Formats: sequence, C-alpha cells, structure tokens
Amino acid sequence: MPVEGTPFGRYQLIELLGRGGMGEVWRAYDTQIDRVVALKMLLQNLSDDPEFEQRFRREVRAAARLDDRHVVPIYDFGEIDGRLYVTMRLIGGTDLHSLLDNGPLEPPRAVAIIEQIAAALHAAHQTGLVHRDVKPSNILIDENDFAYLIDFGIARTAEDGVTQTGATIGTWAYMAPERFSSDQTNPSSDIYALACVLYECVTGQQPFPGDTFERVASGHIFMPPPRPSEVSRTIPTALDAVIATGLAKQPAERYRTAVDMASAAKEVISGSSQANLYRPPPSPPAYSYPHAGITMPAPTGPPPPKRPRRNQGLLVGALVFFTTLVVVAAVVGVVAFTQRDGSFTSSPSASPSGTEFTGTYTADYGPGTDLDDKPVPNAPATTSNWAVRSECGASGCVATAANISSSGMALLSNLTFDQIGGTWIAVGLASAQCGGDQPEELWVIFTLQPHPDGTLSGESVRASTNGACAAKRTVKFTRTGDADSNKVADPAVLPPRVVSPAEALHGAYRQTTTFTDGKVLPGNVLSTNTYCLRTGDRCMSLMHAPDGVVTLIFAQDKWTRNEAGTTPCPGGGSAQITITAEYPMPRQLDDPIALLTGRGKQTVAAGGACAGGGDFTDTFERTGD
Repeated sequence: MPVEGTPFGRYQLIELLGRGGMGEVWRAYDTQIDRVVALKMLLQNLSDDPEFEQRFRREVRAAARLDDRHVVPIYDFGEIDGRLYVTMRLIGGTDLHSLLDNGPLEPPRAVAIIEQIAAALHAAHQTGLVHRDVKPSNILIDENDFAYLIDFGIARTAEDGVTQTGATIGTWAYMAPERFSSDQTNPSSDIYALACVLYECVTGQQPFPGDTFERVASGHIFMPPPRPSEVSRTIPTALDAVIATGLAKQPAERYRTAVDMASAAKEVISGSSQANLYRPPPSPPAYSYPHAGITMPAPTGPPPPKRPRRNQGLLVGALVFFTTLVVVAAVVGVVAFTQRDGSFTSSPSASPSGTEFTGTYTADYGPGTDLDDKPVPNAPATTSNWAVRSECGASGCVATAANISSSGMALLSNLTFDQIGGTWIAVGLASAQCGGDQPEELWVIFTLQPHPDGTLSGESVRASTNGACAAKRTVKFTRTGDADSNKVADPAVLPPRVVSPAEALHGAYRQTTTFTDGKVLPGNVLSTNTYCLRTGDRCMSLMHAPDGVVTLIFAQDKWTRNEAGTTPCPGGGSAQITITAEYPMPRQLDDPIALLTGRGKQTVAAGGACAGGGDFTDTFERTGD
C-alpha cells in the first residue's frame, strides 16, 4: 500500500484522507500541472476483480458526464502500476455526516444544503443516471456551505448490468422500500434517500433507525414516515408533509423530481413563523400519534437516542440481501390483532387452533362482481399462487404472503395478513388503470375465513381512491404444500399494527347532502366498511348502495372525498361531475361513529346536460349495523 510521500506516477501522495468499500482517497500533488488534487484509487485487493474495475470506471464516466457545479469535477483518469485512479478537485471542508455528529442543523441551513444536492441529482436523472447511494457521508460541505454530491461508484442507468442477480447495493438507512425486494433503478429511489437525509439534517436522527438489517428494512417497508416537528419545536409542522411525500412507500406518490421536493421544503422554511412551529397540545387524543404505534400524550421523557455513528447500520459497496426479507413496500395488513399470551413462535403447530396459515396455496377467484354481487363484464374466474408464513404471540397472529405465480389475479407481490375474530384480513395498495387512461391508486382487500379442512375462503375487494371503480370476487385458498422460507418474509420482524380511529366508521349510514342554494338530496342508506393500512396512517371507507359508491380516504385526522365521473341527467343526457369534500374526525370519538359531517363542492362540466352543482354540506348518520 502506498505510504505518505510515495510517488505514484506523476503524482506525489501527501495524506490518506479516507478509505471506502472500493477505494482510498489521497491528498496528492500533481507534479505536471503543479496543483494539489484529490486522488482516488481502486483498492489493491480489488484491482484484479473485473466487476469492481468496471464499477470504478463507471463512477468516472458517471461523474464526468455531469455538468453541474454541485458534482466535483474530474481532472484525470488512468492506470498506474496496475491500479486504476481518478483525480478531481480537492474540496476543503467536511462531509455532511461528520457535520451532523455535532447535532442537527437549523432548518434553513439544512434545506439550503438539500437544495444544492437536489440540483445535482436532477442533473444526473436528466441524463438517465440514478445515484443509488445518497447519504450524508456522500455529501461534501466546504467552508462556505457549498455542497457537492460525490461517489457515483454504484450509480446505474437502465442499460447497466454490473450488479449480480440477488445483490442489492447501497446503504440500509437511506434505501427506498422497493429496493429491498427488486433493487429497482429509478430516480424516485434517490428522491426517497434525499428525504431521509433531509429528515436527518433537521432532527439529527435517521428516519427508521435500527441495529440490524431486519429492523431497518422493516421500518422502511412498513412504518409510516416520521414527523420531524415532533422531534424539535424549531421545525415547522408544514415540513412534516414534505417529508411524508418524499418518504411515500409507493414511488409514484413521491415528488416528481428532487428539485420539486427541495422547492417544497424551501417554501415551508421561507414561510415559517412562530405560528406554525410545533406545539404539543395540552392533552392530545390517542389518535393524534398513529405513526408511533402507541397511544399516549406527547413525549415528555428523556431525549431520543443519539444518531448512530458511521459504521452502524451502514453498508458501503455490494451486499447480497438474502431473500428471507424480500418484501414490497406499501403492502400492509389491517385491523386489530387477536390478543393472545406468549411470544412469537416460528412453529405453526404451536399456534392456537384455527390460526395456522402457513404453506403454499392456490387462490381460486370467482368471476368479478360489483359490491352488490351484480356481474361485471370482462372479469372471468382465475387463479394465483401464494407462499404464506404465519406466527402467533402476545400481539396476536400475523401472516406474510408472497405471490409466487407467474401470472394471475394478484396486483400485489406481497401481502400482510392480521387475524381478528377468527378472520385473516389484509389491505394493500396497488396502481392500475381503472376506467381511464392513467393509472390510479387501487386498494386491495382480502378477508379470509379458515375452515377445518385447512382451506380459507372469503372475498377480495378492489376500489380506486377516486371512486371510479369498485368490484369484488369470491376467493378460496387451498393449501398445496409447504412454504419455501426463502420466498416469503419472516412475519416475526413486522412491527405492531397501529389502531386507527377511522375504524370506528362502520355499519349503515344515511347520507344527506344540502347545497347552499337550499337544494337537498334525500339520503341514501350506505353500507360502510373501513379498511386501514396496518401503519394506521391511511384508511379507505367504502360506502355503497345499489345505485352508487362513496369513497372516503382517511389521513391526518380527516376523511377526504375526490370523485370524478359521468352521471345521467334528470332531463336526459349526461355530464361530467367532480366532487371534493372534507370530513374532520368528530370531536367526540365513539365506536361506532354516530354522525360524520363535512363540507364540499360539486362541479358540473360546462356544456353538460345537467344543471346544478355548487358548495354543499354532507352528513352521514348511522342507522344500524
């Protein structure tokens, strides 16, 4: 290994600045140009490895093709004494990780740094390049707070193929949920990582900390985004929404570009004042903190744990993630666990009677119908195959399921079932076309009742967020063999489910809509079921009658309604109508909820055959089960 002062071709190695998974970086003197540079060379033990040599060359090409002032410029590249090297501008200052060792940054400073790195990422994404390892130690800060994004050694484009099958490269603490299962190459994964960095900058903590891979991965995949305003009073509450969007489980729900996220954060900081800084309420209701997994007032105890040092929970270079935790983000279960004594056990035979749900299963789906069992066109019976693992303990019974069929009904690759009242229930989010040209968010719900012969049967319901379509099928799971543990996630690593107050909206409700012009629409009686992600932060309340469906989405202590479609007019013809409304959580939280009220607006497209529309108030009054 070279020592300080050792000649290296035309360069004089002055000081070893650091060593990473692929190479070491030196402060070096270029005797030919007469300047001090940063010189990175491939590690000696990797010089003969074709894969790492290719990765090193790719880093150079990736950085060299980017023309952005927040990417360190490349000076020279070559090979000396059998070792690949690259020289670049030497940046005076420190890396962001070291800066954060001294504590969190003030929000304006943090956002200013993130804004610069977002510009570098945007430049990379526009050239088809995905960084894949955005983290504080890959962000350099000079003495003027000018930021640089470095280390494109594992960056990829769609045509790259260096990573071997089954290998995932990156750093656990900043990896998007989808990368734990498929290692998808997508700019949205970089945006997710940058949101993790933003959260860490303002709080001093990683968003999903953990001392094992399983804990970190479980947080990214299943836990809702944390709220930075609950860590510090100096953080505007509006920044919670920016973090939540950046850390959305589904890539399509995140910001379109890194610059968009940085702009949203900057707008929050620019408009922040004492009025919108976080202040814990004097006696918060239990449902004010659904992301925490507990029911308790605002924390008043000791401060949160210190952020981990650089070698804890991090991964530099390549790491093969064994498929025992191959799971997909935004696929989560619903409703309460059955309470039982004892800890989790991996032995299905130790489970209480009727709770065993382990093995490979063929799922037979009946023809599609609407919510009132009327047949729908182009929805024939079909099948899919699942591998399932279940465990029971003090928190109840939970099962993870992975779709192992090459084709079939499943819109989701993975499901998580929770058992309540003897029924296995799962809720997942998917994206699919639902009567329009663009994909829509689709809620997928399974309810399965176990039978003495080992089969499980029930329904599979699908409904779009915008209310454009809702349908269901009968489904029967028949066990065909044992499950391969390498094909399905271990249910023991899942965090406890979070109870949502929205679950109290169930039963029959009479809807009455009153417009500001005095027109009253007589009430339909709607059969209502509420399905919640097991994180508790989002729910769908599906309310239906034979002549229509009302779809309400619950988040942040309120339901919202966003519907669009064509409706027949009383005098003939039809018109495009959109309906938007909000329904806040009732102040008195009863189970079941007796009365839900809200306000909204109906818009009738110009030129349609229908008249009317306007602002309205809505009431849903419970009439029974």
